[in-house]
Amino acid sequence: MYMRSGNPSLKDDKFIRSSASGNGRLMTIQGTVNKTFILLLLVLATCIYSWNQFLNDPGSVTPLILIGAIGGFIVALITIFVPKISPITAPIYALLEGLFIGAISAQYEVQFGGIVFQAVLLTIGVLLS
Repeated sequence: MYMRSGNPSLKDDKFIRSSASGNGRLMTIQGTVNKTFILLLLVLATCIYSWNQFLNDPGSVTPLILIGAIGGFIVALITIFVPKISPITAPIYALLEGLFIGAISAQYEVQFGGIVFQAVLLTIGVLLS
């Protein structure tokens, strides 16, 4: 069964490999694992920063939330429509999303104690599986 999507990143032409476009390199499992690890470290770095900012001054994280959410959305759209620059935009997206996730997670942790720890454990479990 063929499933159609309106998502521009899932159009048929995105999956057709052309020797004329691109640099001829193929995606490998090791390369994917390495890039996933690097992006995860970037997310964690800014996540820890915004979490600590919330603990020091809860009111100071509102700009971090807005910058992370809106900036991340804009960078995601740029990456979808101009995938050739994804080596540049992927780390930027990871840093921006870390700002957002850290600040929001700290707020939820204060409101619902223990929820962030459970979410992190489940996320790590899914990533490793």
